[in-house]
Amino acid sequence: MIKKLFVGTFGIALNVIIYILVILLAVRVITWSYDFAYEVFGDRPVAASSEEIVPVQISDGASTDEIAAILEKKGLIKYKYAFIIHVGLSQYKGMLKPGNYELSPSMTMDQMLAVMAGAGTAETSTE
Repeated sequence: MIKKLFVGTFGIALNVIIYILVILLAVRVITWSYDFAYEVFGDRPVAASSEEIVPVQISDGASTDEIAAILEKKGLIKYKYAFIIHVGLSQYKGMLKPGNYELSPSMTMDQMLAVMAGAGTAETSTE
């Protein structure tokens, strides 16, 4: 009798723990998905109040993936793949030019893209 009660209680407790873990995982995935989508479509800067200027060199023939990796490494974007999707959906698709740029974490992705496409201001030089 006690053994059945213990096994039944243990089974219920295990089920509750599993449900809690599934719910926590679902909340984490939903939160990450929302944050990622907001990076793609929200066009917000990484650090709105930053006055830091970050030099970025884009080499000739660099792909969007390579540019995204450079920007992510330098702390100018949060998610590499969000940047790639944003470029693909923007008016700047296929327009990014090689050169040396001065970008800031306070710039939005569209502002950085405008600079790298030659529509904005930057220190550019092709070598």
